[in-house]
Amino acid sequence: MQNMDLYYDFSGQKFGYPLSLSINGFSRNIFSRQSSLEISYVLQGTYEAVTTDFSYILNERDMVVIAPYDIHMLHKKNPNDTGIILTLHIDFSRMADSMVGDLHTGFRTAVCTETRNREVYCRLRNKLGELASELMNQSNDLYHMNVIMMEILRITSSPKSFSVDDLPLHTDYHENYMKAIKYVDRHYKENLTLGEIANQLSFSTSYTSKLMKRYTGIPFVKYLAYVRVRASLEALLEGRESIEKIALDYGMPSSKAYTEVFRELYGIVPSAYRKQFQKNMKYSTSGESQKMVLDEEQKKLLRHLAEVQEETLYKNEQLSIRKEGENLILTIAKGRIQIDTAPEGGMVLRILKEK
Repeated sequence: MQNMDLYYDFSGQKFGYPLSLSINGFSRNIFSRQSSLEISYVLQGTYEAVTTDFSYILNERDMVVIAPYDIHMLHKKNPNDTGIILTLHIDFSRMADSMVGDLHTGFRTAVCTETRNREVYCRLRNKLGELASELMNQSNDLYHMNVIMMEILRITSSPKSFSVDDLPLHTDYHENYMKAIKYVDRHYKENLTLGEIANQLSFSTSYTSKLMKRYTGIPFVKYLAYVRVRASLEALLEGRESIEKIALDYGMPSSKAYTEVFRELYGIVPSAYRKQFQKNMKYSTSGESQKMVLDEEQKKLLRHLAEVQEETLYKNEQLSIRKEGENLILTIAKGRIQIDTAPEGGMVLRILKEK
């Protein structure tokens, strides 16, 4: 079972809010896909990010941005490591259509580190720091969090922000797979079989089986069970229905089967997962107000994000000046600097263009 001591979940879905943030030590060993934007930032240990186009080792303080609908997996490089990761989701289904835009072309999956996509990395790290400060100070100001959320979307949606080495391969095989998993997404609550999917898409059963195994890495039956369990999380966290009813409502044959798959996915049984989430919820005596509370260990993990803020003071094609903590960082793209003495004392920096 996973260590839940540092588990924390600010779940926007509890309030119908688009933004969710969690801290956990889970290792996702299966491919997943969702309509939300995901940002995962390594707080401790080493993780591997795997997509259909690349795999990359994420070390402490590295992050990966996962675009909506991109198939991906994020797991500990060493299963025995005490890895801890901060994951942020922005769920577009909880926004008005007019605010969302084209999810399929508006974002790009990319790794962001101190040396890779550095500008985006620094800007996103600042926003994560602002969000961490909100949660650590227990202010949870709705309008400030809205600003942070929209700025994160603006940063990640800019096509110039990322250097994409390999675009997704849109082969017939890949397109057929997307048709298959979209059918699963629509019908997972039903008594769905591989043969039914094959018939609906006019594929052979063996071809459909190979499609699923190739892109998910697991048999169809297991993939379907994983989809059902992931889809049930909101109902589980709401705490209104029994686990047995939730299991049946989401297509699982029994609560026992549901629990086994849940433990395989999250390293913990559903009842403990729900209990830990409710432990993070703080209610007044009337049950009206609710606050998420970070403990001291969780705050310690986030403190560097909240403290190291970086602000761009000036930027053009040749020069950028940014503030990082108490330091000013000057970066020159082309040219050279001439330093003159100012009449009133001090220095004047002049940027000379290369001829």
